[in-house]
Amino acid sequence: MKKLKHLTIILLIYLLAYSVGLGACFLIENIILKMLVFDVAATAVTFIFSLVFHNSSVYDAYWSLTPMVMSIWLFVEAQAFSVWQILFLVVFNIWGLRLTVNWIIVFTDFSYEDWRYKKYREEHGPAVWFLLNFFGIHFMPTLIVFAGMLPLFAIVKSEMNALSLIGMAVILLGTAFEFFADRQMHWFLKTTKDWKEKKVCREGLWNYSRHPNYLGEITVWWGVYIAMLPFALEFWYFGAGAVAVTVLFNVVSIPLMEKRQLSRRPDYAEYKKITSRLFILPHKKPREQEER
Repeated sequence: MKKLKHLTIILLIYLLAYSVGLGACFLIENIILKMLVFDVAATAVTFIFSLVFHNSSVYDAYWSLTPMVMSIWLFVEAQAFSVWQILFLVVFNIWGLRLTVNWIIVFTDFSYEDWRYKKYREEHGPAVWFLLNFFGIHFMPTLIVFAGMLPLFAIVKSEMNALSLIGMAVILLGTAFEFFADRQMHWFLKTTKDWKEKKVCREGLWNYSRHPNYLGEITVWWGVYIAMLPFALEFWYFGAGAVAVTVLFNVVSIPLMEKRQLSRRPDYAEYKKITSRLFILPHKKPREQEER
């Protein structure tokens, strides 16, 4: 009941945030600017409530829920109702729905907060933490995801074609990576004592990639970009969002996670030597074996 109560509060926060966002962009005619203002205003409201509840994970589901809301709004407003456009919208929202459901499973109540946020709060003073919280945790992800959605503004204006199926297949592949990686990790945490013994998860995809969930997220956004390319090559620069997502995970998320794992898991150093950083690949041979 406590979890349900707190999930309801977060839903109400998002509904209020979206209402404020709609009010902020009401008079703007340019659709890209309109949705950017909506997104930024809604993020600002979410940030305020993260301060109220002293919990920055209030924002966590915003990453996946808001792109679904904005994509449906965009396609309806643009009357993008061709078979290909509807198919793309469904595929894109399968990603968002799966990620949102996974967050609901992991979320317990307001006592839950991402370990990275706790780490930043403990390591920095109030002023620095406020800036990290405002820019790094809330607005940077919002702007990166918005950039990743830029291909949608081209998709709603053009007739997609069969080649766009390649991009949709890539989106589904990325979603599948995330789904199986999360399921395998949840199963590992639920059924094995190895986690309590501080051992590394090597279940399924985790046996061939140290970060299959991150690989899935990166793959999804490249799929969004690829789905646009066959009919809107002139908007090639809309790939900046996919590039930004790739950089975010490789420069920030992965190094931070690896540093944490090395300090907590005695066997992570060995796991790191033989397991691919991101891509699903066979195990590497230890250097000493290669020398032999």
